[in-house]
Amino acid sequence: MPARKSQNTHEYPDDIFDDTRMTFGEHLEELRMRMIRALMGLVVLMCIGFVLDGIGSAVGNKKIGIGKPMFDVITDPVETQVRDFYYRRNREAEKEKLQKMERSGEDEVERVRKKLRDADNALSVLDDDERRILLGAPQEMPVVIKAEAFIPVFGPPKKDAPKEIATTILVYPGYLSSLSNQGDALVGAKSYLTALSAQESLVVYFKVSIVCGIVLSSPWLLFQFWAFVGAGLYPHEKRYIRLIFLPSLILFVSGVLLCQFVVLPGAVKALLKFNEWLGIDPDIRLNEWLGLALILPLVFGVSFQTPLVMIFLNRIGLFSAEDYLKRWRYACFILALFAAIITPTPDIVTMGYLFAPMFGLYLVGIAFCHYFPGFDPHDADEPALEEIAV
Repeated sequence: MPARKSQNTHEYPDDIFDDTRMTFGEHLEELRMRMIRALMGLVVLMCIGFVLDGIGSAVGNKKIGIGKPMFDVITDPVETQVRDFYYRRNREAEKEKLQKMERSGEDEVERVRKKLRDADNALSVLDDDERRILLGAPQEMPVVIKAEAFIPVFGPPKKDAPKEIATTILVYPGYLSSLSNQGDALVGAKSYLTALSAQESLVVYFKVSIVCGIVLSSPWLLFQFWAFVGAGLYPHEKRYIRLIFLPSLILFVSGVLLCQFVVLPGAVKALLKFNEWLGIDPDIRLNEWLGLALILPLVFGVSFQTPLVMIFLNRIGLFSAEDYLKRWRYACFILALFAAIITPTPDIVTMGYLFAPMFGLYLVGIAFCHYFPGFDPHDADEPALEEIAV
């Protein structure tokens, strides 16, 4: 972007940076213009996403669209981990309880059932052995069987024979419950995210669409941001903005993808381990999960700009690689504090997932600044500096 010519008359007419100076009002105007352009780009991409979602729903193809396909991608980590949690718990309960149930005589079964009825069906009055007796006691269940099912054994039925046969069979309730839970997990018919209000799903969909718009328009948004930063720099500093724009975009997208496909599944799995350890069933709300799943990838994308900020400050002479290395303890504390504040959840697991790559990128920034040092004010030509009136 060409630099603006300030309308002010400066005290030093020989100032070679006169054309690049901007007043405070011009900075505010630049900020307003960049924000409007960034917002317009975001709105355009969101509208395109709404249209594509509508087309995908009309043709019955879930892959067409932006918001709806990404909704499935964002909810998949928690759906998968919670499904595995319940499936694993169901199998463990089946192994622990059903394989140890005792098949007792009718008198013993009736004694336990009478004890349970006398206690107003309070299971707490039964000990472990008595519960295993009830698990091993089959109960009658009415069923209807089609007569054609017996054709391979008994041959064709008579003309006046009933088409259906109503009867009762003996079943073990524990096995029915266990098989039902396994079927839900294998078929994938059960959703493990709940909405507590009618409008919650609509609000969540718009949140997903906004975040998708931000990610897809990130090249345009980052361009507007760095253009605003570059407007307040001298010409010899602006070239660094052009150099770091593409790495900035790559790091932002890398942070978003890393969070979505590595951090979120790992964080959910680690957090559910505590539920499994304490024996508590998770009931995850849609809005609460999306609050984490939508904000955290953007936090990762922004946080991954750490080495670029370090390199930029190094290039303009504010900090050197030695300064970063000497202050690594302070940087470690600041990054940990930033990760603790910026993550939407208070748990240390999510904070650790953000802090570890940020500190790794900090070390990468130190290495880059060491091998590609920036401006050193001590090496500058003193006579040349005196000629510049500032």
